[in-house]
Amino acid sequence: MPAQLAYKPIRAPGGHAQLLADPPWDSIPALIDQNRALAERASYDVQGLSLCRLRADARRHLLQEARRHTRAYRDVAASADGEGPLLLAGHQPQLFHPGVWFKNFALSALARRWGGQAVNLLIDNDILRQASIRVPTGSADEPQVVSVPFDRIVETIPFEQREVVDADLFGSFAERVQAAGNQLLAEPLVAEYWKLVLAARKRSANLGRCLAEARHRLEGCWGQDTWEVPLSAVCDGPAFAWFACHLLAHLPRFQDVHNTALHEYRRVNHVRSRAHPVPDLECDGAWYEAPFWLWSDASPSRKRAFVRSCGCGVELTDRAGLSVQLSLDADRDAGRAAEALVALGRRGVKLRPRALMTTMYARLVLSDLFLHGIGGAKYDQLTDLIVQRFFGLPPPGFMTLSATVLLFEDRTAELAARIRAAKQRLREFRFQPERHLAPDRGGNGWISEKLAWIRRDAPRGQRQVRHRELERLNTLLGAALERERHQTAADVARWTAELRRQTNLASREFAFCLFSEKKLRPLLLELSRGSV
Repeated sequence: MPAQLAYKPIRAPGGHAQLLADPPWDSIPALIDQNRALAERASYDVQGLSLCRLRADARRHLLQEARRHTRAYRDVAASADGEGPLLLAGHQPQLFHPGVWFKNFALSALARRWGGQAVNLLIDNDILRQASIRVPTGSADEPQVVSVPFDRIVETIPFEQREVVDADLFGSFAERVQAAGNQLLAEPLVAEYWKLVLAARKRSANLGRCLAEARHRLEGCWGQDTWEVPLSAVCDGPAFAWFACHLLAHLPRFQDVHNTALHEYRRVNHVRSRAHPVPDLECDGAWYEAPFWLWSDASPSRKRAFVRSCGCGVELTDRAGLSVQLSLDADRDAGRAAEALVALGRRGVKLRPRALMTTMYARLVLSDLFLHGIGGAKYDQLTDLIVQRFFGLPPPGFMTLSATVLLFEDRTAELAARIRAAKQRLREFRFQPERHLAPDRGGNGWISEKLAWIRRDAPRGQRQVRHRELERLNTLLGAALERERHQTAADVARWTAELRRQTNLASREFAFCLFSEKKLRPLLLELSRGSV
């Protein structure tokens, strides 16, 4: 039976120090065992290799690259004995908020608890869209949020290719953040963190690597045992090339499954945009769009990859001057084509997975459990559908993790409640003033008259008279509350202005480097203990 989608809302935790863990922590051992059993039973043929064999080769290459990458800048703990589970998470190498960072702490705790190996993928095939973070500035009475850049924006190219452009701007980032947040930020982590970033800058000009290396070194100082590896290093290996060749060899069928599942996802989740969660894969005559990006070192702007059949196999192109012929078809093993892709990578030609393919490969081939954030978890409902319909396999289960960690106390709910209550009082002052008049403030006669009019069954033609009389009595009664009305209206105006100010500070999206270590470190460690 083909998998069917059901609407599944996934929302960030609402309050400070709250977390989302789906499924619950105590379900993780069973989920890992289930995923490993599914992998061991999978007899799917991946273009001449069994899925089990491909998994073994891919995992071995992943751990080799992760160990090599991590040991370049921090001590590497002994790897697991190979019997334990391999746990993965992943995110772009950027200055994300603590709710995203929490995944890395949970990843370490889960692997430690179950005797496995934890690896965080640096998703460097994505592009750097903003080279800045939002920083609270001003005073507590008049807070604002400004954008503080850490580099100049240039053409949008993948993290894998993105080097630091403005060394002076990059070098002064911590000082400018501290100056902007001087009155609001208490001992922000950015001072210590940016020293590590600048130390990494001496080893690599790649912006994402510098940000990620420094953050990972902090994690090591805080007792976390994960390894890290750029997705680009994984994709340069023969196992990924083999997997990609399989999809390219069966691209017409894959495209049909992909687009059909995508339309179902949009219908079930009431998504009208044709660009979300991902665009349809296009077909233009003999050309089929593949779920990969293609670019070269000489021209590092990501372009969509297209494939068509040709005499020797298939032609792979970005339709902008880059063209490659691969000895590949649906009935031939992928050995020669995979070797050709690996060789192309050495010459600076990059074939990289798009978002759904990244997590599909991570879950189906690389890991025993993948930890998703909220966005990835939503989209991977679509991935599950594609895995079952294209590969004919039950999709491996994943875990969704996120946390809400606020930089400032969130007073917005309290203020909004005050405003609602005050506006209700203002309405009652106008239409039910008697509810707020003490007996000693007079008006008893008017109250009695009002009650009499309310009880009176006014026939048609006299209802307008009753309405005018009730308005007159409410005005007379409300006159005694004029002082309270003015005070309440002033409170509403004051609280509304304060709500606007506090809304600037209530976001869960502030970068982790704006928090103090005294606040952030114990909280992330405490939240991750839910996993042990």
